[in-house]
Amino acid sequence: MSVSTVVTFNIIDTLDPPVTEDGHQYMPIGNILKSLLLSFVLGAFVFIVAVKIQRKK
Repeated sequence: MSVSTVVTFNIIDTLDPPVTEDGHQYMPIGNILKSLLLSFVLGAFVFIVAVKIQRKK
């Protein structure tokens, strides 16, 4: 889950860069929360799909 959090954070950070109006960077708490939520949802989805695949075999 930590790997997917880092990956989604980098994607979100690239799409929505944390830069102020005068060009300074800041710590993007919103991007961190978005990446945590998205990685949790993706982790749950992958877990459900993996369980369904294993039950078929």
